[in-house]
Amino acid sequence: SVVAMSFEDAIKKQSKGQDPKDVKALNLDGCVGIDLSGLESFTNLVFLSLNNCGLASLDSLPCLSRLSSLKLSDNRLAGGLDKLAQCPELLSLILSGNRLKTIDSLQPLKALTKLKSLDLFQNPVTQLDSYRSGLFRLIPSLESLDELDKDGNEVDLDDEEDEEEEDEEEEYEEEDEEPAAKRQKAEEDGEDEVEDGEDDEEGEDEGEEGEEGDE
Repeated sequence: SVVAMSFEDAIKKQSKGQDPKDVKALNLDGCVGIDLSGLESFTNLVFLSLNNCGLASLDSLPCLSRLSSLKLSDNRLAGGLDKLAQCPELLSLILSGNRLKTIDSLQPLKALTKLKSLDLFQNPVTQLDSYRSGLFRLIPSLESLDELDKDGNEVDLDDEEDEEEEDEEEEYEEEDEEPAAKRQKAEEDGEDEVEDGEDDEEGEDEGEEGEEGDE
């Protein structure tokens, strides 16, 4: 049988001698008996994976104010999620394969006002009739629950970086659209002026010239 790597060894191996403050990602999957308070000095973590660590509690989870992705699959969590409020930047949270049974046990997640993606596969709570509607009400920012959106359509889970790039592109396109809309309005206003001046001959000439210009 494979001996699970100790928490300290796993951290040493992944931080490669870096200062903990410079470490952005840690994968500690399978580190059973992990003491989460040992992560306290990793204040700039963005990605943390703690799958299959035998965790029954998050009580010792430190404040990780920059964390955007947290994986906690296949642990023994039945509640006590209030410590996650110390990770206010979370965009993606994976809690599949735990022991969460009630919507009430998920109430603390409402503190995660930026959370976009939540996975609760293989938790008893997913069997409740009010499960999906309850979660989307609880977390207004949520876009994907168990890889489905609010309407039950599959969500294409691209890399977050891709999504950010798309957002930037959309903003750029929106900025481009505005001047085009203004130009169109200016043209329409110009046409109105031509119509107003149609009574005298000069106005007609101007109108004809305007039409030629448009072509």
